[in-house]
Amino acid sequence: MYKYFIVSVFAYFCILSASQASTRDSIGVENNNGKKLIVHQIVAKDTYYSIGRRYNVVPKDIMTFNDNKFLQIGVIIKVPTNISFDSRVVVASPPQAANTPTAGNTDITNGNLIEHAVQKKENLNMLAEKYGTTVNEIKRINNLKSINLQIGQILNIPVTTVPEQVPDIIAPAPQKPLETITKTSQKSSEESKIPVPQNNTDDFIEHVVAGNETIYSIATKYKLTMDQLKAKNNLIDNSLIVGQKLLIKGQYPLKKAYVPAVSTAIIDSANALKKPSLKLPASRYGLNQIDEKGTAVWIADQYLDPTKMLVLHRSAAIGTVMKITNPMTNRTAFAKVVGKFTENESTKDVIIVMTKAVSDALGALDKRFYCNITYGGQENEQK
Repeated sequence: MYKYFIVSVFAYFCILSASQASTRDSIGVENNNGKKLIVHQIVAKDTYYSIGRRYNVVPKDIMTFNDNKFLQIGVIIKVPTNISFDSRVVVASPPQAANTPTAGNTDITNGNLIEHAVQKKENLNMLAEKYGTTVNEIKRINNLKSINLQIGQILNIPVTTVPEQVPDIIAPAPQKPLETITKTSQKSSEESKIPVPQNNTDDFIEHVVAGNETIYSIATKYKLTMDQLKAKNNLIDNSLIVGQKLLIKGQYPLKKAYVPAVSTAIIDSANALKKPSLKLPASRYGLNQIDEKGTAVWIADQYLDPTKMLVLHRSAAIGTVMKITNPMTNRTAFAKVVGKFTENESTKDVIIVMTKAVSDALGALDKRFYCNITYGGQENEQK
């Protein structure tokens, strides 16, 4: 008799464990193009054949849908079915389990509970708002100690109205009456006529370098990188001069190219062509033209006004007006020679040194650039 009792107890526990396993394997359903997709968690001794037999689905379809995934305990697979997916969630009565609300809670006892499988990126706030309840109510019913959730976790949620799932195809918006459309279009056209004030104060920002300021501190102040600030102002190194102006935002307005006044020498040379009787030397009229090609560089020097069209040359006489052309931008400017330059690290292998105003007039993008210069040479007149 005692042996029969032991065998009965063992069989009871086997049936109980099997029933618990069967309640844990299917953890939810999903909508697969209008068909029900069962979310299944693998338990001991599960195979594709046993799962297909359980859900009445061809095992080969399950293997194809899950890319023949290797099955082991705890793995989640999805079982495709031909059962139509009901757009409404089935509302069940409160299950008689450990998390069943107490008899004193009339709101839950008389209401409905819905089983919800937690999806990716879902939290208690989203679920409470979706089902019209509170976070504390969901935690109390499910005996949750924290707000942390796991994907696939089943929650019992109290609802007053059953939420409907959004259909896969969005229905077209209802057509508005013609009268409403006409009034709306008239209103929008009237609003478009109202001028909108434009704030252009932030389109241009210039910074004047103060003492103890560096490229890094200025770039950090305006939320730029050092390379961005240097590229904006054509800087080849990190050195700055107190009082130097740096462009932070926007662009400088294009300055008109300096055009020198027509000198009397040019007028006399034109008259000389008409009157061959004028037999002064050709250099008197600037006709001995000199052309040079090479690298130019602009510098910031305390003795050169950066706003004026001034240049330094190796051999040209002071006061000579030079025509400078940038072949990259096809811009031309005229500048006056105010002195000679000596070769150093910044002026090495260049033919002309100019101010920033001349560089801007030529549209130079870099501090050093290729240019063509033309000017009239001065010959020694022999008496």
